[in-house]
Amino acid sequence: MRTDRRWCVRLAEPRDYEAVRELVRMNHAESCPHLEWSEDRARASFFGAYMDRQECLVFVVEDAGQVVGFLLATWGQYRTFAGLFTCQEVMFVRPDKRGTRAAALLMKKLVEWSRDMGAIEVLGGNDNDIMSEQTARFLSRFGFRKYGYAMRLDLNGQ
Repeated sequence: MRTDRRWCVRLAEPRDYEAVRELVRMNHAESCPHLEWSEDRARASFFGAYMDRQECLVFVVEDAGQVVGFLLATWGQYRTFAGLFTCQEVMFVRPDKRGTRAAALLMKKLVEWSRDMGAIEVLGGNDNDIMSEQTARFLSRFGFRKYGYAMRLDLNGQ
């Protein structure tokens, strides 16, 4: 007999801090190992900016009650255009949960939230050159299209 897992996407809560912190740490190790990890900065940016200052939103996805991924979303107004945009700033799913519904559910929630906010577009993608083509294919399933390049200049010479 097959039993389906129960998936849930919701806003992160204070009780999720340890689970999200571990996912952020895993994301850092995978995508930005050349940058120095800062526990204090991670705490301030992921939970201080979200819980205390409402500068961003953190959605989590659960599989059978366990947090297995997150998406940090931001929003803003254009400098010279009318309207609001939202941004998928960071999305990470545990490696053993990739290929499941986790990432798709997070992205659907981002699009739904963006529409509810009245945004005229959603920015997404990656800026770390990890699975870039796979990310582009994944986002295209939600209607995203490629428009330019993200580039980085490493000033530390690494």
